[in-house]
Amino acid sequence: MNKVWLSSSIAFTLENESYEGGELTRRFQNIAEDATPEDIQAIGNALKTLHAGDTLVDTILTTQNHIA
Repeated sequence: MNKVWLSSSIAFTLENESYEGGELTRRFQNIAEDATPEDIQAIGNALKTLHAGDTLVDTILTTQNHIA
């Protein structure tokens, strides 16, 4: 059996008292198959700089594979 990569997505959760419920989640689709943990962390770090006081608290990478 072989795994065939289909797609990946990422959800970043940011905390800030200005958000309703204190959290905001940003989701991105169509992440490259060869994205490294460093690439993903760089995106999260960039997101938290867009709004004063944001803290990156969670990053979830979801990958869909087909087993052939």
